Amino acid sequence: MRDYLLRLRATTGLREPSLVSTAVLTLTAVAFFRVALLPEFGREFSMSTFQLGVVTTVFALGRLVADLPGGHFADKVRAINLMALSAGGVAVGSLLLGVSRVAFAVYVASFLLGICSATTNATGMTFFSNVTGASHRGTSMAIFSAALLGGQAIGPAAAGLIASVGGWRFAMFVGAAAAAIVVLVLLTARSTQPPPHSAVRSENPGRDDQGSQSRMPLLVLQSVSFAVFLTLGSVSQTMVPIIGADDLGLGTAAVGVALGVGGLARFVGTLVGGRLSDRLSRKSVLVPGLLIQAFGVALLSLDPTVAMWVTAIVVMSLASFAVPVAATILGDITDPARVGRQLGRFRFVGDLGLITGPLVVTSLFAGFGRAVAFLFVAGVLTTAALVSLRFLPETRGVHG
Repeated sequence: MRDYLLRLRATTGLREPSLVSTAVLTLTAVAFFRVALLPEFGREFSMSTFQLGVVTTVFALGRLVADLPGGHFADKVRAINLMALSAGGVAVGSLLLGVSRVAFAVYVASFLLGICSATTNATGMTFFSNVTGASHRGTSMAIFSAALLGGQAIGPAAAGLIASVGGWRFAMFVGAAAAAIVVLVLLTARSTQPPPHSAVRSENPGRDDQGSQSRMPLLVLQSVSFAVFLTLGSVSQTMVPIIGADDLGLGTAAVGVALGVGGLARFVGTLVGGRLSDRLSRKSVLVPGLLIQAFGVALLSLDPTVAMWVTAIVVMSLASFAVPVAATILGDITDPARVGRQLGRFRFVGDLGLITGPLVVTSLFAGFGRAVAFLFVAGVLTTAALVSLRFLPETRGVHG
């Protein structure tokens, strides 16, 4: 990590990476306010468990719409400019949630937040994939993911605590104000980075992301994205808060804090996983991460207790570095001038999982019970791990 930070300081002065990572953290936190507030939406608008799952699905639809164009623009537009646009959308979406009076407004706001989430991710992933060389790409992507996951940790915890003091609408107004501040900071900042399209070509020019030999690894990496985002949407963002509130009788603040603990675990796991992917190999970190995450999901198939619920959250979260490691592999095998577009496809397939996950898993939960629902998700993760083990190439950092 120290070597990477020294190199980043020499090439960028840390100014723009700090702006981009801080914006990713803040905007993700605000977009994830809604996760801890899902039970509040249910009570306020008389929404069923399935309808609350639809809220997450609509968020994912917004991401899906923006994934491919977001990746394209990330290859063409400077990061802080594109991030400022995303921040404006987060401010508007949060404000709309705060003033909503019917469930339809919740769906519309969630869709807009999904669009902005995809734009934020496209901008951050592309920037940090290209800002340094392949030997430190795993660590670089881990820093991006730490900001992303840190936001996912801070968001639900902050929303729960703010809502416990001033109500859930006040929490959304605070989120809108935070996003507006990000807009102002980014609009007054000056970019020191060259335009994205001027990035040097790959250190391994023989690896063409359009070549037939690259198609199988790209498909496998997309399957990893699908599996992990299916888990994120159906388990972490939907069933975990619902179980905490309905089955365990926990309040909004307690649910938010537990999700925050999980976010802290994701933060730690992502940094460690990224560093190990540079030190060892990408695949030797990716496959165990998927299997450990499957084990954490399987714990939720047991009768719920607070201890088991928290343990499952922590285990799933510590092992959630599969997506940044998979994105690192994608950066290894893709020309830098096209990495945004490939990451757009990577996120697009992942967001298909984010869409289908809540619908499928809440339906399985309602129709067949807890065990079937969570073992299904664990099976998807295990399958992705086995496919990765069989078909992904080994790509290593400088120490590999």
